[in-house]
Amino acid sequence: MPVRRGSEYKEKGKRDAKRHREKQKSAVKKEIRRVVSDSSIITRKKGKKVKIPIREIVIPDFKAGSRQDNGKDTRGGIGQGKGKQGDEIGRRPGSGQEPGKPGNVPGEDYIESEVDIEEIIEMMLEDLGLPNLQKKEALAKMEAITGYKISGIRKSGPSVLLEKKRTSKQGIGRFYAYLESLKDETGADDLTCYTALRESDGSLGEAIALIEEGIKPKYDQVEPFPILSNEDLRYMNVKEEKSYHSNAVIFAMMDVSASMTTDKKYLARSMLFWINEFLKKIYEHVEVRFIVHHARAWLVDEDSFFKTGESGGTRCAEAYRLARSLIESNYPTSSWNVYLFHFSDGEDWEVDATMREAKKLINEVKVNMLGYGEIRLDGRPFSSGLKIAFEKELNVKSTEVNGLNVLAGVKSHPFLGVVIKEKDHILPAVQEFLKKERWKS
Repeated sequence: MPVRRGSEYKEKGKRDAKRHREKQKSAVKKEIRRVVSDSSIITRKKGKKVKIPIREIVIPDFKAGSRQDNGKDTRGGIGQGKGKQGDEIGRRPGSGQEPGKPGNVPGEDYIESEVDIEEIIEMMLEDLGLPNLQKKEALAKMEAITGYKISGIRKSGPSVLLEKKRTSKQGIGRFYAYLESLKDETGADDLTCYTALRESDGSLGEAIALIEEGIKPKYDQVEPFPILSNEDLRYMNVKEEKSYHSNAVIFAMMDVSASMTTDKKYLARSMLFWINEFLKKIYEHVEVRFIVHHARAWLVDEDSFFKTGESGGTRCAEAYRLARSLIESNYPTSSWNVYLFHFSDGEDWEVDATMREAKKLINEVKVNMLGYGEIRLDGRPFSSGLKIAFEKELNVKSTEVNGLNVLAGVKSHPFLGVVIKEKDHILPAVQEFLKKERWKS
């Protein structure tokens, strides 16, 4: 029997790993709605993994065992006992389970594969048609100087960049040109012309005068030296090394008034978590500012944002006003891609004020997107005052997309709203917010 080389085992291992990866991706697709609504994910620490059931890849394992021969057991055979070609080999029962009888121990068909959150995001970007990393090329860029490099030679520049080798080469060439010119004009020999050039420090006119005065050779051989003029100077051409970074700021805004129950805030936080994670993949540099509000609005850190309790009345305009102030002072839209995502249950004591602030963000500040997510878990059939106002004041229409109520205008309109009524709406809502055509600066 031939011996299998190590490289063959290595290639087989690569194939098995590829098969496992394909099964993993397939399982993620099937489990994606559960994954994006998993409550443990939004409070995860860096590197948190999600467990996804995947059918196990079984590697055959042959062992020496017993064999039946005319009713007698003989050792050394390979197999499970009596049988012939084409017979179905039985499934191995779980531990403690007798063949042919029901048991309470799970079988061995599936394993739970731990998949890192970042891997899931990459798979979703690849397979769900969401914006991909190449999109950076179409977005606004910020220029940053990261260093300097020598890029060729030029004839002018500061003395510190003088390229001595190239300059000397030019000077030696001028020396030989002057030497030949002196010989042609005066008829003197090489050593006389060389002496005249040395005594005149390379001045052609003075060297001619010295020869005409009868200068005698002082050297027994010609040793060339550089004779330089301004046009012989060569300088290093230094160029700045620049990098271009896609810059984005995300304003995550959430209503934490008394009407926003724990379940409503959970859905809002799940949405903002996934939007935040995807935008970090789309942009090279992302800042996220977290704003919570009830009757007033204030900035919080990420940890507080996902833990703040509910209380007080609702004035959504306060959050919009705070975001606008921060954009105008720290994130001008001439240099930043600005995205705002606001989640509320639609109750608002000052709808008119909220509409005024929304219009300022769209028409004056000119943000890339103003996203609104209405969390509606009470099953009420009527629209909230905020949703009705958005439709009327921002000229957007309500439509059903894959079972999700979506508020949208024409293709280039920066406003997008969704109505979320259950956990299963999280994935389609994220997909609506992150459709490729929306992410253009």
